[in-house]
Order: sequence, then structure tokens, then C-alpha cells
Amino acid sequence: MNEEQERRRFFRIDDELVLSYRLVSNDETNIAGRMKDPENTLVSLASELEKMNEVSRIHLRQVEKESPEAARYFSFIEEKINLLAHHMLRESDELFMETARPVNLSGSGVSFASDSELSVNSCIELKFILSPSLAKITSLAKVVSCRPNGEKFTIAAEFTRLNDSDRDLLVRHVVKKQMNDIRGQSD
Repeated sequence: MNEEQERRRFFRIDDELVLSYRLVSNDETNIAGRMKDPENTLVSLASELEKMNEVSRIHLRQVEKESPEAARYFSFIEEKINLLAHHMLRESDELFMETARPVNLSGSGVSFASDSELSVNSCIELKFILSPSLAKITSLAKVVSCRPNGEKFTIAAEFTRLNDSDRDLLVRHVVKKQMNDIRGQSD
């Protein structure tokens, strides 16, 4: 499989994300592979809640068939838990204060506009928040292209270090967004 085919293994969507990036040195890249990020404790809370919500929706449908009142109660409790978790996350990270920006996103990479030109093959650390779950994903990525676009630059980056659970979360997000977009077009 050539590199172009490899980059297209995943569906791509246009989305809006809160996203930040920074250049990473080779030394940081090597260290990042061996260390855990302490700020990921609360971040993993959002990821874990999103995974649990996926599973609970399946069970909730079964409960709803037998007891609609119990299902409404469980849904209410789930909403309360999500509200508390989202509040904790928003208070814990300044990234949540940033404004969302348009991106093109897939399970293998992201494209976004930047004020700065980046060198092809340079390594960047990406942090972004998936909406509405508020799951924060941190990844190392390689810049695969940087093209001028008016006064900005369009950066395309391929994820080089993205843990499997975050990739699964990202792919589920892309599929959900794609389904919602299709539903919106058919209405």
C-alpha cells in the first residue's frame, strides 16, 4: 500500500474543533514515547465517559422497552453525570477556553488553518477537543503538507502517536458526525 492509500484508510469529515498545536523537538518526541502526561487524568475521564455512554445507550434501549419510566430516570442520571464531568473538564484546562476552528479530520490525521508556516516532516503536538463529548485528544503528528492559503497556511498532519482508545474515540466521532451530516442533508 502506498503512502497516499495509507493516509486514506479512514473517512474524512469537515468539523469544528478546539485545537492547539506546538512544534516538538526530536528529544521531546523520544521522551513523550516513554512518559505519561499527568494532565490526561481528567482528559481520560471524558474519554471513558464517552465509551461508557456508548455501552449504556445499548442497555438503555432494552430497559426502555420494558420500563420507559426507569429508562427516563437513568437518562436523567446520565445527563447529570455528564454535566458534572463537563464542568470539571472546562475548569481544568485552558484549552476549553479556546474558540473552535474549522478542520478536516480523520482517524489518521487532521488538516487546519494556521497563522504560521510549518516545515514538512516537522513534528507537532496536537491537542483537540471533540464536541459534544468534550473528549480531549493529545497526539504527536508529522506535518505532511503546508500550503499558503491567503494570509494563512493550510497544515495537513498525520498522527504518529495516538493511543488506540483515542483513535477509536476519534473514528466513532467521525462516523457519528458523518451520519448526522447525511441525516441533515436528507431532511
